[in-house]
Amino acid sequence: MKRLPIILVGLLSWSLTSFSQEKQVAILSVNDMHAQIGNFPKLAAIVDSLRAIYPSLLIFSAGDNCTGNPYNDMYKEPSYPMTALMNAVGFHASAMGNHEFDLKPEGFRKQANRSTFRYLCANLIASDSLPMPVIPYQLFDCEGVSVGVLGIVQRGAQGIPDTHPNNVRGLRFLPEEEAIRRYAGLRDSCDVAILLSHCGYEADQEWADRFPFLDVIIGGHSHTKLEGNTFRGEVLITQAENNLHYATLTKIHLSDGQIVRKESELIDVRAASQEQELVTAMLTFFSHNEALEQVLTQVEADFTSYEELGCLMADAYRYESGADIALVNAGGVRYERLPKGPMTVADVLALDPFGNESQLYQLTGKEIEQLLIECRAADGCGAPYVSGITYRLIGDKADSTRIKGLYIYDENGRKLNRKNRYTVMVSSYVAAICPLLKQKPTQRLYTKTADLIIRYLSKQPTINYQGTSRMTTE
Repeated sequence: MKRLPIILVGLLSWSLTSFSQEKQVAILSVNDMHAQIGNFPKLAAIVDSLRAIYPSLLIFSAGDNCTGNPYNDMYKEPSYPMTALMNAVGFHASAMGNHEFDLKPEGFRKQANRSTFRYLCANLIASDSLPMPVIPYQLFDCEGVSVGVLGIVQRGAQGIPDTHPNNVRGLRFLPEEEAIRRYAGLRDSCDVAILLSHCGYEADQEWADRFPFLDVIIGGHSHTKLEGNTFRGEVLITQAENNLHYATLTKIHLSDGQIVRKESELIDVRAASQEQELVTAMLTFFSHNEALEQVLTQVEADFTSYEELGCLMADAYRYESGADIALVNAGGVRYERLPKGPMTVADVLALDPFGNESQLYQLTGKEIEQLLIECRAADGCGAPYVSGITYRLIGDKADSTRIKGLYIYDENGRKLNRKNRYTVMVSSYVAAICPLLKQKPTQRLYTKTADLIIRYLSKQPTINYQGTSRMTTE
């Protein structure tokens, strides 16, 4: 038997060793799905295709899996459709989004315990009397590569995630930076360190600057569409808009246990040509509810902005409650476009999905000025939408939290009398986040705000809000 030349043996040995040291981790991530279950059959088909290429594919969500689709939110066990579909697709972990707390601790526990994946949140502090099935981080083994994933959720102006304060009563939340620093040692326990962040793109850039030990930040909350290969220093940051329109495929290449390259690309889920049959059958089952399909009115012209829809909501609040003035926080308007045609119960419950109650207050014109300013600051999504008044707000370009001027007018175009008292209707969420209203007696109507909208629309043969604007900001 002939022996191979020594040089060829050496080259072959080097080649095999080199090949064995080259490894790759593939991750498919989504964020802010908001229960848009309609795209799940295509997502499942994409996952099947990718798993054929990357058998150890990891699938993560950066939070806000629920709230936004009544077929999920109003299901007999709220949010079970999303849980079942995420299980079917094979998710490995999810961050806690602020809207996970909309389920309240008991509802969330039920869905988390039904999930085949874990929820990760390093800055949630639960008490022994109010346990939450959440862990700060999780380690995954991808064909010999250790991947550490840390979860984090944003805190708003009140030091809690952006949900009704009652939803998180009894829970505490560490400052995001403090929680990340607390688990910085995770870097020593893994080959790849990932932050699953529901804090928004601006915050994620800050985390990348402050914590360069992170390799990848998979983000959510701000609904930012990052096309791919977005770096802050050496940290790769991803985010895939919202509503399951997109997913991000991230590939991390390692040699000798060291990362040598990171890359990401955005995948348009809606453009997928295939659907997985099992998930399609599940979707059909979850998407049938005759009560939600009831037509309330006809939309004569497309809704094209949050403000147009916010004005509709405010009108419904005002007229159905008998108030002089109604106010809707900007973050309470959950979509910005609705085509002309029939408007259904499902459309209303997707527009106003939180189950907030209706509350009345007696306020002076001066107090209404204060309420508009406080709501804008506490909500964090922009100036509120109104009915019964119009207003002009002049801000400080150097400091978005400061107001230089606020001018309020009644429906006849006259300045609102600062001394007169007015009946004002708001949601229980606005009542909970605005300091002024916490000090005022309230009249509860024991009616959900969405029910007021349904009642109002059922009385309107047609509606047309195109071009409606009741505020200007400068």
